[in-house]
Amino acid sequence: MLLNAVRSEIGAMVSKLFIVDYDIPIEVKNRRTFYRRLRIILEAHGLIADKSTQSVWFVDNREIAEAIYALASRYGSAHLYEAVKLM
Repeated sequence: MLLNAVRSEIGAMVSKLFIVDYDIPIEVKNRRTFYRRLRIILEAHGLIADKSTQSVWFVDNREIAEAIYALASRYGSAHLYEAVKLM
């Protein structure tokens, strides 16, 4: 009984977070195209796309994470993780 109450309380504080990391090699011919398309994806969802070459994104929306992952996979290597944020 107590265990279920604790799980319920923790469940109220837990939120999912999606992490996408990627590596786009310097020698990739269309590297600039990748960053331009990434900026379009991010801005379409109200995220700020600065001019840095940030290669890890933390988002709370699976659709955005999957879009970034799919794009990055076409230009280099990418990984998509689902994390649980506690508190």
